[in-house]
Amino acid sequence: MADKRWSYNPKPVKLGATDKSRLEAAVKQAVTASPELTQRVHRVEVKAGRIYLYRLHEQFGWDNPEAQFIKPLIEGKYAEFPMARITLFDTHGDKCEAAFQRHTGQWVSLYEGNVTECLGFIEENNQWFL
Repeated sequence: MADKRWSYNPKPVKLGATDKSRLEAAVKQAVTASPELTQRVHRVEVKAGRIYLYRLHEQFGWDNPEAQFIKPLIEGKYAEFPMARITLFDTHGDKCEAAFQRHTGQWVSLYEGNVTECLGFIEENNQWFL
């Protein structure tokens, strides 16, 4: 017998080049306006209907010449990791959700709202977005 569970998993919106650049500029401006996010967010990227916020993390043993790393290090000692993801469900950013990435690589949604509300949630709840 088939398992008849109902689940709602909406897909992210497809963005055009102008929408991507507009959203990226708006998110970068919001990040620079927030001292907390400016300190933690290294890079912003918009791809596949999602906004990714990346942070830098200093790697242990970066000064050891024999150490080998899977990813190339930035400035010789930092690795870049996704800190948060905002999934967009419309082109204007009025409906979206903020998620964090678990150690398993799985994204877990924590908040739903518009882009500015999601950025505010990420800023206020730094225990999830390290």
